Amino acid sequence: MPRDYKKWFCGTLIATAGNVAFSVALQWAATAHGGGAAGTVLACGVLPQMILLLVGGAVADRVGPRRVMITTLAAMVTAALSLAAIAAVAGTPVPLLVCYSAIAGTINGFHLPAATSMVRRLVDEDMLPRALATQKAGQQIAAFVGAPLGGTVAAAGGLSSAALINALAFTVVTVALLAVRPDFTPAPPGPPTSLLQDVRSGIQLAARDPLLRPSLLVMAATAAFFAPVAPLLIPLIVRMHAWQATAVGWILGAESVAFFVVAALISRRGTLDRLGLTSATGIVIMGAGVAGIAVAPNLPLAIAAASAGGLGYGIAATHLTPLVINAAPPSHLSRTTATMALAQNLSVITMFVGSGGLAETVGPDKIALFDGLLLTAIGALALTSRPIRRT
Repeated sequence: MPRDYKKWFCGTLIATAGNVAFSVALQWAATAHGGGAAGTVLACGVLPQMILLLVGGAVADRVGPRRVMITTLAAMVTAALSLAAIAAVAGTPVPLLVCYSAIAGTINGFHLPAATSMVRRLVDEDMLPRALATQKAGQQIAAFVGAPLGGTVAAAGGLSSAALINALAFTVVTVALLAVRPDFTPAPPGPPTSLLQDVRSGIQLAARDPLLRPSLLVMAATAAFFAPVAPLLIPLIVRMHAWQATAVGWILGAESVAFFVVAALISRRGTLDRLGLTSATGIVIMGAGVAGIAVAPNLPLAIAAASAGGLGYGIAATHLTPLVINAAPPSHLSRTTATMALAQNLSVITMFVGSGGLAETVGPDKIALFDGLLLTAIGALALTSRPIRRT
């Protein structure tokens, strides 16, 4: 891997651990005010981010992701330090948490499209799958470290201490960013365009490109039916079977370990030749795993099914993401990653709301079985797309 990529990877690894730790502490502080307050804090971070993603992608493609991220990281450090200072004096009232969450979501709307496109700008096209797999495996490790760290800090030092850790993490990423030179080619001279026209151009590319269009649709549909399984349906299924609470940890742990193993193998040995074909196959395996969890009569079989689901998730994620990013022209790279994130987030939020209500009505096992069968169908339908099948 190029030296610049290694610098960036190390910086983002530390940042992910710090950000996960802070997120745990933030939600802990929010839940002290009740579930409604916690949901409001979460929503105030997600909504501005989603609204601004396409604009953020257009800005990054226009001025360069490095310039955008230097600005957004400085804003994040400032926001985190301000939160630490205010929380140390005034505690963690709901208005403070909502205000910080909204500010962070607004910053992330510009930061995420630029950050997501960085790996492609630091490595060659043929190295992208391995680089992304390495990043995903590293993020899993960082999350394993960050989550318990966040719980410990929240209990010992409160949100103020967690915010200081978050500010330090963002500072580390800033240092890494200043040490690298990502590839960026400004748009060729031509008639000036407005930011709105740049946003429209990104949407049109995603809607018209013969490979991007079906790939993004498959990605959004897969996220919609897989995302509710771990945080929502699996805990409900465990309760339905009257298994112990530790069963949730065993099932989710099996899925995470399988995903990590796949990502680690691909980071070392590379992907299979057909990214699209392999992605579709991975989605079929995901569906089989989710359906297996739904019908498993005991915990060992549920753990085995979750391992299969994590295996399929790892295969699909490490092949489909580089397929989409490599399909984007350099002039629209950040806009494409923004469209990718927006499509996934919209579908996931919609399904979270629907899955929760339906699970109470017909049972979480039936919803999980339905999701698993749909995932299998999505993977099979993806194979009918000639651009995906031949890529």
